[in-house]
Amino acid sequence: MSKRTAACLTVAVVAVLVFLPFLAGTKTYPIAIVQGNSMYPNLQNGDLVFFKQINPQYITNGTIIVFVQSDTGVTALDSLTKPVVIHRIVGSLIQGDGKVCYTTKGDNNKVNDASVVAADHVLGTPVLVIPKIGIVLVFLSSPQGLVATIGFITIFYLGSYETKLKEDELKETFLGELAKKMMNGELSEEVFKKFEFAVKYANNVKTEELNDSTTLAILGWLKKGSLEKRWKIKKTRCATCSGTTLTFESNKNSLVICSKCSTPKSKDKHNTKPTTCK
Repeated sequence: MSKRTAACLTVAVVAVLVFLPFLAGTKTYPIAIVQGNSMYPNLQNGDLVFFKQINPQYITNGTIIVFVQSDTGVTALDSLTKPVVIHRIVGSLIQGDGKVCYTTKGDNNKVNDASVVAADHVLGTPVLVIPKIGIVLVFLSSPQGLVATIGFITIFYLGSYETKLKEDELKETFLGELAKKMMNGELSEEVFKKFEFAVKYANNVKTEELNDSTTLAILGWLKKGSLEKRWKIKKTRCATCSGTTLTFESNKNSLVICSKCSTPKSKDKHNTKPTTCK
């Protein structure tokens, strides 16, 4: 998957998540997690519920609703700070001040809920249930889940850091060997700089923007993961100018560089004894 495709998918997912309340017509985020088995077997512990807006003033008996027992008087705030309940309406009443309230009950409970639910505390009614997926979210929101998340992030970070150190060490070792070749006159400074550029920027440079054949050949060799494998350098004879060439080998990947004519060549592996090996 290209970076552009990944970026587009990320933007699309974020957009859906951001606009989900608008699509559902709710004042709060339209997702709730079933905690407990009071609605068993219709809803079970850990089910993830998507709900949509419903007219809170006219809800018929038998409708499952998502609601909060409000304390602050601001339903949207309570949905973030108070437990969200998903129960079925079994009755309704109008209080003396004209406020509509509902009697609710869990399908698996023997008695009705102790408190009635005011109409303005109703968040919506379920439209989609994804079984058990909410268990992960419940765990992550628990103290144990928080510890596990921090541990995972720490291990991931340390692993990435260790990998980066190893990559840097491989690059330094390879460039160090090339520097020796340059100091001994076996590799020109110009070719060494091309190697140095390729080693440092192989993961970022776009080959279509380059026209230097030597640099392109080096990049091609490196992008096959040659530094991550057991590589070696051999001295051979250039077929073009009869000068000394350096053959870089890593498994089945081979690259021949002639310092005199600076022409990269592909070459099959042979049994010449290496002068330098790592």
